[in-house]
Amino acid sequence: MIKQSDCTIIIPHLGGSPESEYAVEQCLISLRETVPDIKVIVVKNGPECKHYGDIRINDQGQCKAVNAAAATVNTPWIFVTNDDMIYAPGWFEMLTVPLKGDELCISPILVEPRKGAPTFIEYFCGGAGGDFDKEKFYQYVRSSVTTIYIPLRTGFNLPFLIKKELWDLVGGYDINYDPWGSNSDSDLEYKIKLAGVQPYQNTNCIVYHFSQTSGTFHPDNQSYWQKNWDYFIEKWGFPRTDEGIWEANFKIPTKQEGRKFHPDWENTYGF
Repeated sequence: MIKQSDCTIIIPHLGGSPESEYAVEQCLISLRETVPDIKVIVVKNGPECKHYGDIRINDQGQCKAVNAAAATVNTPWIFVTNDDMIYAPGWFEMLTVPLKGDELCISPILVEPRKGAPTFIEYFCGGAGGDFDKEKFYQYVRSSVTTIYIPLRTGFNLPFLIKKELWDLVGGYDINYDPWGSNSDSDLEYKIKLAGVQPYQNTNCIVYHFSQTSGTFHPDNQSYWQKNWDYFIEKWGFPRTDEGIWEANFKIPTKQEGRKFHPDWENTYGF
């Protein structure tokens, strides 16, 4: 099992609204209460952020923010989380206990207050409006976690725990997806799989996500989403798949099938 001292947590924080500030405060409280021995780096992501941060980047961009923090890390593992995610007691141990050494990227399962991705659980415990019910969430975790078996399955979502050497190999996030970062997580997942690593999800580790507090999917930012969708196609040679993206069981097209992206680290791990 990975020790807390082997890991650094990275939190990009955009800020700029009362909801965002409330969310990051709840996130930090939950981390202080549950993993006091893990170093946490909060990255102020752009000029609107009012919350305390360990690093600031002047230009808005989640990809730039996470990359900047990761560049300062010397622990063998990093854990990347959104600033509106809440952690229950024992989450880190539940996440890492099944790791045997060959799993280099693993995510918890997410619980959200409204219907989300197909692998997420819908269960209302409040949100960034100030009505978050922490005890209700903790009770849900206590009633859901099993000690009989470790339900490990293929999958990928934020937050995720990743071996630092793998992060460095694939170059972290592609900053061309900034400032709003849509499709950057999919791009990273594709790179992880292209390196020969299968991402996993541990459904015995449950994290609550307020969701949609950053503004990424606001109608005013639709043009950025389209730009990033087009960039993904330009970079890879095909559109991002929707089938199997959350389960991380999709197949990446070959050069003969139109793939343009061929880094020298391809299939380094060869799962």
